[in-house]
Amino acid sequence: MRIAHVLTYVSRDGSYGGPVAVATSQCRSLAGRGHSVTLFAGWDGAAPIDLPGVEVRLHRARRLPRLGFAGLFAPSLWREVRSRASEFDALHLHFARDLVQLPTGILCRNRTSLILQPHGMVMPDERLTARFLDTLLTRRVLNKAEGILALTPTESTGLRSLGAQHLASIRNGVELPASKASWRRPPRVLYAARLQERKRPLAFVESAAIVVQKFPEARFLMVGADEGQAQPVHDAIQRFGLEDHVTYLGAVAPTEVAQLMSETQIYVLPSVREPFPMSVLEALSHGLPTIITDQTGISDELRTRGSARVTDGSPQSIANEIEALLDPAQWSRQAEYARTDASEHFSVSAVASRLEEIYRRPSFA
Repeated sequence: MRIAHVLTYVSRDGSYGGPVAVATSQCRSLAGRGHSVTLFAGWDGAAPIDLPGVEVRLHRARRLPRLGFAGLFAPSLWREVRSRASEFDALHLHFARDLVQLPTGILCRNRTSLILQPHGMVMPDERLTARFLDTLLTRRVLNKAEGILALTPTESTGLRSLGAQHLASIRNGVELPASKASWRRPPRVLYAARLQERKRPLAFVESAAIVVQKFPEARFLMVGADEGQAQPVHDAIQRFGLEDHVTYLGAVAPTEVAQLMSETQIYVLPSVREPFPMSVLEALSHGLPTIITDQTGISDELRTRGSARVTDGSPQSIANEIEALLDPAQWSRQAEYARTDASEHFSVSAVASRLEEIYRRPSFA
């Protein structure tokens, strides 16, 4: 098959996060199965992107002020996708309420099967801007789509409330890296997410303040683009006297995050309202013991299989799990559970097979 994927933004700092990891993984896997794959992406002008076997078409993205990712736009991408749409059997948009995806969906010719994967980013939203975009553009694109891929039942419900039809289930997948985490001293605990209120970086700092009272040798690393929480994080580090324990390294490239996951001992994602966090799958694939909240779309299944430690999200509950994993025996068992779970339940090959089925039979009741 001839398949095109459209991604809003790739950047050197990896700020767009999960959708980039998902899209590039899917493209690699589909190309490896013999398909002709093209990736169109908005681009910061600096990020390197290497996808063997995939035609990569990067278009410089610009940003309207004060709108975050929603304000990204790339007119040359719209034009190229429109002009080439008839070349493809399926056009797969990694869909969001932004000015890359929405115009691309509107301009797409109906001869090409339009597949949308919102990654949990298109849900009912009472904010005026979201309601305006939904009325003007979002619902039109949802109505054009022949297949809309939802990660969880909650996402399916939200999409239906926006008028979506032809829904299909999809999971995120991850490749097993050659490198694995190992137990080392002094132990290091990693936070790798945007410094945004929903990601709750302050809860990570507060849990560190609790842990170092019993384990002063523990070190805490934070990486991710600042989205308004860097100053509060800095203030909290000073307030708790954690300057020698907690380090914020700023935004780093995705390859550097992978390297950190192979070198640190515990991964913590304290965020809430996470449909299907890719960073958690990446941590599991490295055999990195992982702590999350009970507010992700995969919390229940990971808790049931014991492949991640699931908390109520409070700093104390996170600290309790960190302390438990600082025991080398518990750490080793958790590392093995994590790696095994990534291999058995989050295979990128299984995701590619599911996509092939959807592309061939895109319309779902």
